[in-house]
Amino acid sequence: MKADNKRRKSGRGCAWVILLLIIFLVLSAPLILRGIGAVLIYADPLEDADSVVALSGDTGDRVTEAAWLYEHQYADYLFITYTDEPARDALIRSAQLAGIPGERVIVTEMQVSNTVDEARAIKALAEERAQDSLIIITDPFHTLRTRIIFRNELQGSGIAIQVRPVVGHWYRSTTWWRTAEGRRYTLEEYLKILLYYFGRY
Repeated sequence: MKADNKRRKSGRGCAWVILLLIIFLVLSAPLILRGIGAVLIYADPLEDADSVVALSGDTGDRVTEAAWLYEHQYADYLFITYTDEPARDALIRSAQLAGIPGERVIVTEMQVSNTVDEARAIKALAEERAQDSLIIITDPFHTLRTRIIFRNELQGSGIAIQVRPVVGHWYRSTTWWRTAEGRRYTLEEYLKILLYYFGRY
């Protein structure tokens, strides 16, 4: 009888522990999810630079942000990374429509397919044009990986970089998990960062 009572008390104790753990996870989940998204978003303090760089991979938001920086005299030139001719031409048109003169828009010669390629292409272009400082514009979820890669690839070049997210972007640390797109990009970013550290990307 005593053994049965002990087992019942032990069972009730375990049930309370499990219930409290579930309550804790439910209450803390939003904070954990926000933290996961917030880690990916990085913004260096904004300072004047020689050129602003709009990385490829979007439909023009990055160029729009770069045009704002150009208009407000944070940089004198816009660098665009070259993926293919249609994307290049579309980004150049977007830049010109946003008010950047054509002679101030410069496209990398090296064709790129990922962020490492972009960092190397931008480094080559900056060195060719004697640029000492760059503002790199990309999507918020891509800023941490961009900063890691650019700082590593440009190490020793003497070129200072600032990484800045697109303002008003749909990706936010407070809501990313609510959409399939947000969940996909978040997972991909963490995976790509790990692959880069292990030399697989």
